Amino acid sequence: MLALSIGTLSNWNQGFDETMKPLVVPDKRGRTGKVTVEIVKDVVAEAQKLKDRGNRIRIKSFTESLREKAIVLSSKTVQDILIANDLFASRTRKRRPRFYQSICQRLPNGVLSMDGSEFTIWLDDQAIKFNVELGVDVGSFSHTAFSVADTETTKEVLKVLDAHCEQWGSPIGVLCDHCTANLSAESKAYIKARGIELVPAGPLNPKGNGTIEGAFSQMKEVIGPIRLDLSSPRALAKSVLELVVSVYIKMRNKLTLRDKSATPIAELSKPVPEGLAAIERQKLKDHNAAKTISTDDQPKLDRLHWLIKNHGLKTDSRSMDRAEKSIKAYKIEAIAASEKAFIRAVTRRPERSNLPYFFGILKRIQQERDDEAYRCYCQQRYNYNQMLETQRRQQELQEQNEGPSVDNIIGMLVNAVSISSRFVKERAARMAQQWTEELKKSYKNLGSLRNQLSDAVGKLSHLTLEQKESIWKLVEQCLNPKIMAGSVTLTS
Repeated sequence: MLALSIGTLSNWNQGFDETMKPLVVPDKRGRTGKVTVEIVKDVVAEAQKLKDRGNRIRIKSFTESLREKAIVLSSKTVQDILIANDLFASRTRKRRPRFYQSICQRLPNGVLSMDGSEFTIWLDDQAIKFNVELGVDVGSFSHTAFSVADTETTKEVLKVLDAHCEQWGSPIGVLCDHCTANLSAESKAYIKARGIELVPAGPLNPKGNGTIEGAFSQMKEVIGPIRLDLSSPRALAKSVLELVVSVYIKMRNKLTLRDKSATPIAELSKPVPEGLAAIERQKLKDHNAAKTISTDDQPKLDRLHWLIKNHGLKTDSRSMDRAEKSIKAYKIEAIAASEKAFIRAVTRRPERSNLPYFFGILKRIQQERDDEAYRCYCQQRYNYNQMLETQRRQQELQEQNEGPSVDNIIGMLVNAVSISSRFVKERAARMAQQWTEELKKSYKNLGSLRNQLSDAVGKLSHLTLEQKESIWKLVEQCLNPKIMAGSVTLTS
């Protein structure tokens, strides 16, 4: 009748006894777990004791020691409290690379994903390493070709492409990373001569070429470590690896994917109409053409180019390309501050005039700004002195406004608009909402109450028109959060 699964009902039965009393007491959340001034005071006192003894505060063990004193908080909350009261250094860890667009491919032999990965063969205690270059069809996940060599080179990349094209024909596109072997002049000429679209995935973006990454992950999981107890030449180690990879590819191509009904080989063998191939080729071209410079990143690139030109920094094509990609991940304010610091450093020591030194300064300044922003957030929320001040202001508001009346509601909303503290604003808005609900019970017609509130707002001569409009919006929400009344003209 409830249209619920048996598993859900079973979980419900495990959560309550026969008298419908909960077997597991839920943890404190929301208002019941609110961090009060007294809690902050106790946490600061315990942390100060550790500091006075010369001990280092470790968040995990310190949080567990607080639980023994009936102070139950998460380790993140404890850390924020300590940062807010200058007892723990703030340290932010932000991943700044941008999200790169992925390519969803469904046509067999549409896009060939290629990459290399390192494999190790152990001969007794000797480790011999090889690079396995692999090609995987994105649409069918069919492992089509591979090559084993000492390192990843252009020769191995072309060998895999040759083997794939010989058996399956030329794919529409080749998806690879930005390594030298894939983007060398010889590789580009080979790919262009066969009419294949080259689609390089973004740097530091494994998801952009996720098909081949997943293939290597499954392969290494299935093969496991390869160890041979006898001493043998390198050629034997290479032949063993080639045999293992061949067995894996043959077995993997016989297994269907979880959302497919046919095996990868059967999917790859399906004929593709020429019209669909042309459409897919255009999609790949559009994908490459869409990688334009964002308008938000242009000022950052302009500053980078000015710095290079003004100081005559030596760059090549690869370092310049990397610099343009890296500069986008930083804030424009940090870049401006780094320019000033870089100019001062170069003036003192001209040998520091290079891009790596500038990006070292930029990374340090951006990290300091991130840490300072996080510290300010913690102070605003958990600083003991500010919490005491907020509590005092709330008590003053409660003493000044003791009951639900039109003047008290408007006065509370004035505080909600004019006070800078966010927490006091929220408290004032909630109190005005509660008083309005209580006052609505004594009115048969809400129009009369709305008119009185409108008159009271109009009498606030010390406020600007924008502040009055903000107060009136709060009044409308207090009267009826769902249905907003028509526009009201406010007189100053």
